[in-house]
Amino acid sequence: MQNNQQTSKSSTRNQFFFLTFTHTILDSYATLFPHILPFILERFAKSFARNTFAGVLISLFSIFSSLGQVFFGWLSDRIRSVHFITFGVACSAIGFSLVGIAPSVWIVFILLAIGGLGVAAFHPQATTYAGALAAETRGMGIAIFLTGGNIGRALGPILLLLIPYYYMDLNYLAWEMQIGILVAILAPIVLDFQDELDLTASARVLTNEEKTVRQSFWRVAQPHLLPLTILFVIASLRTLTIAGLENFLSIYFDDLEYSHQNRSLVLALFIFAGSMGIMGSGWLLSKINTLVLMFLSLAVAPPLLYASLHTSGIVFLVLLFLGNMVLTSSVTINIILAQMMLRGHESIAASFMMGASWGVGGLLNLIVGVLGDKFGLPIVLDGLVMVPLLVSPLTLFLRKQPDLSKPDSD
Repeated sequence: MQNNQQTSKSSTRNQFFFLTFTHTILDSYATLFPHILPFILERFAKSFARNTFAGVLISLFSIFSSLGQVFFGWLSDRIRSVHFITFGVACSAIGFSLVGIAPSVWIVFILLAIGGLGVAAFHPQATTYAGALAAETRGMGIAIFLTGGNIGRALGPILLLLIPYYYMDLNYLAWEMQIGILVAILAPIVLDFQDELDLTASARVLTNEEKTVRQSFWRVAQPHLLPLTILFVIASLRTLTIAGLENFLSIYFDDLEYSHQNRSLVLALFIFAGSMGIMGSGWLLSKINTLVLMFLSLAVAPPLLYASLHTSGIVFLVLLFLGNMVLTSSVTINIILAQMMLRGHESIAASFMMGASWGVGGLLNLIVGVLGDKFGLPIVLDGLVMVPLLVSPLTLFLRKQPDLSKPDSD
């Protein structure tokens, strides 16, 4: 009996780490987009509307990759299948590996849609299972899972673009989709999604006595509409800043004639800072009052990011790193609080906080692009980094939510 328990724990741990690794691979492909965005603009955008066209591409990608997560979150709450992972990784690898060599703007749109759907299919169910597999250390488990994705987002494109940058030919990128396809093939072999796994608390199989009839989404959500709306607004506008900087900094550095390698390295540093912020949140959640942590994240990050845009050299890099690390330290809070409110609908809760919020934030970047063409990117970026500060007072509406630093808050 003891051996069976040890085997089960080992299997659960192996599945958790493979799922996190899969997240790393998927996000490596998904984050190729901002790195190769200047190449796409050079081929298809008119000079006077370059930023606007970038905003259109960012918005299109967001519709499929982020807003699509709401549909897949709803679907995966009803259908538990490892093939959400298989489909997600394969489509992301294929779509984003080919987008840089698309022969027309319409093919670019189609490939962004394919890659985006892969991202959308993967995240809701994978995030929910990561939390369940992590058992009682759910906060840290989700933080590690998200950090795996962020490490992929930071380092993955750098590695995938080594050969294309060396030969100055994005055709080489098409051959690198094989890595993602291999991981997609391994997913149903390694991952064993048990139908009765308790997704709300721990990685265990429920007994018949413990099973309950799941309430409808609206019945569960209705008592929490105000805090859920506040969480969604905060997540969306925080994403507006993060996604805007990821994409428009790439264009800005290209305008400043950074080399492609240096431009990608700065983006990698910015995204890696996000992974450190999310990873650190797993520890901070157990030490700092939840409301205080969220407020400080939104209020302290903007001055750091603003200062970074007005400095250079190592000071610029340090401030940029610290700014994004502080800003992303509250991402995990949104997910866990929403899942606690929406018991029995954890996948769709994750899809709203990770998917729909990123979709809205991405769509708002269309406005950033239009303003960038009208007023210039430097001025618009200055305003963009201050958005989280403007929404920080909204945390006061979350006073009645559980304090995740207290063991009995669940």
